[in-house]
Amino acid sequence: MAKLRVTAAACSIFCTLALSAATRINDPKTFVSDVYRQLIASQSGHEYTPPDDIYSARLAKLFRDDRRKAKGEVGCLEILFWVNGQDYAISDLTVTSADHGPDRKTVTARFMNIDRREEIRFDFLRNGGRWLLDEVHSTSATPWTLSGLLKCSQ
Repeated sequence: MAKLRVTAAACSIFCTLALSAATRINDPKTFVSDVYRQLIASQSGHEYTPPDDIYSARLAKLFRDDRRKAKGEVGCLEILFWVNGQDYAISDLTVTSADHGPDRKTVTARFMNIDRREEIRFDFLRNGGRWLLDEVHSTSATPWTLSGLLKCSQ
């Protein structure tokens, strides 16, 4: 019986650590494709929130500053940047990637969101062997960058 309790406790600790582990991006294109795959699945009732531990230090600071200034209210970012909107029905998705040296990649997602064609570019940088999202650009009719959106009050 004691062996069973020790095994159960070890499994509990391992599962907790596994769930709280940082998101590891081995390949930015695969990561972006997986996020969109999960978002598409969520259209059928599957709950999904993209990870928020994937940002470069610069972008992570902008998110922290925005949350602090918002004081529990909606901050500068009023959209889900992955889809360029609050609502989404993603179709016709293509994801491509371009290398810009060994430590920089741009991943481009093109898709229909409801009735709008979207193109969103994700700039990744490798820092300490880890790929991090450093900027997001929408090339829609009203272009934006994620860092610019997060600086709305500045």
